[in-house]
Amino acid sequence: MNLNSIQNFNRKILFVAFFYPPIESTGVPGAMRTVKFVRSFPAGSSIVLTSKKKPTDNDNALKHLKLPVNNETIEETPSLDFFRILLGIRKKVKNALISKDKRTSKNTVKTVLNDSAFKARHYRGISQKIKDFIYDLCYFPDQAGPWLIPATIRGVRLVKKNNIDIVFATGSPWSGLVVGYLISAITKKPLIVDFRDPWMNNPFHQSKGKLLDSWNSRLERRVVEKASAVSLNTDPLLSEFLDRYPDQPHDKFFVMPNGFDSNEFYDIEAEPRAGDDKTILLCHAGFLYGVRDPDILLRAIRAANIQLKEAGTKIVFRQIGNVNLAYDLSERFKDLLDDGSLILDATRPYRECLSALSSADVVVNVQPGTRTQIPSKLYDYLAINKPILNITSPDGALGKLVTRKGLGDLVDFNQEEQLVEILIKYANDFNF
Repeated sequence: MNLNSIQNFNRKILFVAFFYPPIESTGVPGAMRTVKFVRSFPAGSSIVLTSKKKPTDNDNALKHLKLPVNNETIEETPSLDFFRILLGIRKKVKNALISKDKRTSKNTVKTVLNDSAFKARHYRGISQKIKDFIYDLCYFPDQAGPWLIPATIRGVRLVKKNNIDIVFATGSPWSGLVVGYLISAITKKPLIVDFRDPWMNNPFHQSKGKLLDSWNSRLERRVVEKASAVSLNTDPLLSEFLDRYPDQPHDKFFVMPNGFDSNEFYDIEAEPRAGDDKTILLCHAGFLYGVRDPDILLRAIRAANIQLKEAGTKIVFRQIGNVNLAYDLSERFKDLLDDGSLILDATRPYRECLSALSSADVVVNVQPGTRTQIPSKLYDYLAINKPILNITSPDGALGKLVTRKGLGDLVDFNQEEQLVEILIKYANDFNF
């Protein structure tokens, strides 16, 4: 079973997607993939099972989307947050156990406090570990875990009520794939799963401990073994799955890469440029966090601008969206902020980001050396037809694709001198 075989027949499909439309606070959304799937099937053939949580207009990068996009039925299901319920119970119990007796002896109070402090120090490690485990268990396999049980119950009812033929689950969050797996197992309907990112070996994954990490691995295996077809978004991710599941038929795995929807770009206009005619504007729209760090780019801009000063040319980097790094970006690069070489903009909706990117001279990918991941914003960059600067490892999935297809300049995170040369080349190549 593959995507073409589904599209060619009049079948009812239940899409399981925790976010629909995807909740993105800024930048170029990757989870738009589900919307594109729904658009590609016959009108009215889809039911989308999604969460009830929705962003406000101020936080919603995709507020331009008018639902439904293809006459689909959207079924919203709230989460059942066990951790919050436990906190509520704990608070009530704690309040009930508070003694009304007032201790008047100073020595007694001092003894009790010291004894409590000793016990707290002694047991803090074990107590905190227990609390962390309970928290991680309530939000297992991910933060969408509280949605898992209500969504499964609702999904089973939808399948039976609407004579659904196929269950199509997409992730991350991985809870969506688990929901799809459970619905398929209960209703005996075929399951297709779509991996937008790697579940195992994800470089952005934070361990929940050996036990829960092993459960995650087993869950992925259960989902893959149950699925009639498994969609991956990159060739390296396909290779990883083939190696991890050699016992599964190879033809159940296929690559469905990301892309761009021309409907999103037909009326995009570049917003007015700030700055003078001798400014080379680089732009990135999206979240910068963790290893997705622009430090090398900003240091290179600082060095390049020193060399370009006599010519009166300046390289400027514009970041649109949140920044959450291990250091204070504004403090480390205060000089660039002060002289206008660094611009930090607040989060903006998707289409506004596209307009901002369209006004830039060069658009930027800041992608760590991930073996299997390619940022979906690459395809939006191609759609607006701008030169692309890719800061990534040549051995990663993005680096290999850029090299193979000639999709812009490529520099690794440790090649500052080469990056300075590229920036100066931009300044020399542009006509003023």
